[in-house]
Amino acid sequence: MALTTSVAIAAPYCAVFAWGKQCDYNDLNECLRAAGRDGRCEINHKEDKAPSGTAPFCLVTPQGTECIYADAPACRMAASINTPAFANKVVCVANPNR
Repeated sequence: MALTTSVAIAAPYCAVFAWGKQCDYNDLNECLRAAGRDGRCEINHKEDKAPSGTAPFCLVTPQGTECIYADAPACRMAASINTPAFANKVVCVANPNR
């Protein structure tokens, strides 16, 4: 099986390995499973839906990234509220643009 290092620009999560990235995961749990013990997951900074807002913390969903939270607890609260609607495809991260 050949592994590719191309970076897709549509999904909000990337599985990162020593050989490159796969940025085709809409679900953080799916990304974590794909990354396994040999990789890690991160938000896709080249996502076609650029992050909105300039606050220190961002809520990442399949619909985009909103950086509107001043602190991590507020962001995590928003993630927990939004999780049922997005079936565990929501995560809080530090704003990549800060």
